[in-house]
This record gives sequence, structure tokens and C-alpha cells, in this order.
Amino acid sequence: MEHLQNLDDLAIFANLVDAGSLRRGSTQMRIPVATLSRRLQKLEAALGCKLLDRGGGIFSLTEAGREYYNRIKPIMSELALQLDEIDQRQSQCAGLLRLALPVNLANYWLPDFFSDFMTRYPRIELHLTLSNAILPEEDFPFDIAIRVGKQTRPSLMMRRLAGTWLVPCAGPSYLARKGYPTSPADLANHDMIISRPLLTWRFYDRKTGNEESVPATGRFNVDEMEMAIKMVRKGHGLGLFAHNIIADDLAAGTLVPILSDWDTEMRDFYAVWHETDFMPMRQRVFIDELAAFALRNPPDKDALLSG
Repeated sequence: MEHLQNLDDLAIFANLVDAGSLRRGSTQMRIPVATLSRRLQKLEAALGCKLLDRGGGIFSLTEAGREYYNRIKPIMSELALQLDEIDQRQSQCAGLLRLALPVNLANYWLPDFFSDFMTRYPRIELHLTLSNAILPEEDFPFDIAIRVGKQTRPSLMMRRLAGTWLVPCAGPSYLARKGYPTSPADLANHDMIISRPLLTWRFYDRKTGNEESVPATGRFNVDEMEMAIKMVRKGHGLGLFAHNIIADDLAAGTLVPILSDWDTEMRDFYAVWHETDFMPMRQRVFIDELAAFALRNPPDKDALLSG
């Protein structure tokens, strides 16, 4: 194992033998002759034997030098071949991408994106994990994740894709039965349908900018927004949902906005990935294509107007 630290010098030695002289080796490797000579002396000292008989700018292999050359040359050639193949694979749009993203974003916004991406990049494999929770990475490692809301982990790189805002709403039958809440504080007198992770509903007074936070409590608590929306449509309580998901319901009147004098939180969507010295081409292409798709097809066109 101690010879592993001499791999660079062993490679220089093998290339120097192939070149036939110090001067030609210096030209081919773009290393000064004096540096080559110094590296060779260092290698000989580390190995405890003389590798080359040198004189007048030319050299010949010693017996030990020939044995080392014959052993390491095939290894160096095979290593160079393997590294070239790795470089080619990394520079091509091919290989596996592990993706983590919320269920509703995947279903409502991104099917067309994934369909187009698979058509354009047939050699990239996509492995999706859909969850509204941030799963432990030791069990669910990812190359790229799509996250909603403010990102606080400094170890992750991020790129904003798009955004929407949250809308408090109810079904017409519920409002006919229970009436409209008049303020965030009045929500305590109403039934709340909870869509995790939105366990705190935040409202902002348009005149003062003051925030009022309301803990979400209720009989129906689910980690999937579509199920919560169905319960609100059926008149079981009030909900707080992303505008891009319920825009059609609002337009059709199957859901009715409440507390319209109060602002709510914006919800930005981010692509996140781990910081690394080298990003494979497939990963870079996916992020760029996703950002371009988000620009052409924002999940909430009204958010552009409101922003």
C-alpha cells in the first residue's frame, strides 16, 4: 500500500520510458527536464533501487527499472482506458437520476415535463420518490429534489423554479351552514381540515403588515393535499391550499375563498441538490430543462401577475 503514494511518479516513469529520452518526455508531458529528473530521483529513493542509467540526456533501463516498467505499464494503460470511459459516461446525458418531490407537484404540474424529458433523453433513467415529507437521506438518497418553501440547509445548492400562494377556502355548503370567518382569530370557531405539513396558518394584515398565526387543529388531518381538498369540497370544514392546485375550483365556485382582506404566505418551489466539485451532465441537463419548463409553464400563472 505504501507505493500508492508514488502512483503519479510511477506514471511519469512509464511515460518517460515510452518517450525514449528526458527531452522528449519533457515535451510530451509538458514537465521541465529538471522537474522530471527530480521526480525520478524521488521515486528511486522511495523504491530503494535505480530505475534508469542516465547520461548525456539519454537513458537505459536497469534490470529493476525494466521489471517495474513491465509490471506497471499494462496497469497504467488499463487505468487510462477505464478513466476515459468514466469521463465519457459522465459527459454524456446517460445514467440514473434519483429524484425526490412532493406528490401534488408531480401529479398536477410535472407529467408533461417528465414525458418530454424521457423522449428527449432516452438514455437517462429517472427514479422518482414521491412524498410530501422530507424523507431521511440515508434511506432515500437523491440527486435532485424539488422542495416547497424556504430552504435552510446550507449544504444544499438551490435554484428557484416558480411559486404560488396559499388560499384559505371553504365549500359553499359549509359557508351556508357555518357562515364566513371574519378574522384569523375567528378560525377557532370553525372546523379546520388540515393538510400536513401546513400545521400553522399565517395571515398578514394588508394595512399594518402584522402577522397572525393560527395553529391548525381539527378532526381531519392528512398528509396529502388532494384528499384534504375533497373534504373541504364536501363541506366538512375550512382548508388552506396552494392556489395552483385549486384555481379551477375557485373559478367554478366549488371552493370559495375566505378572509380575502388578509394576505397569506407565498410558496416558492426550488430544485435542490448536494454541493459537489463535479456535477454529472445528466444532472445539469435535468436542472436546466426543469427551470426552462417552469419558465414556459409556471404552475400558477396568476402568481406571475400577483408578483
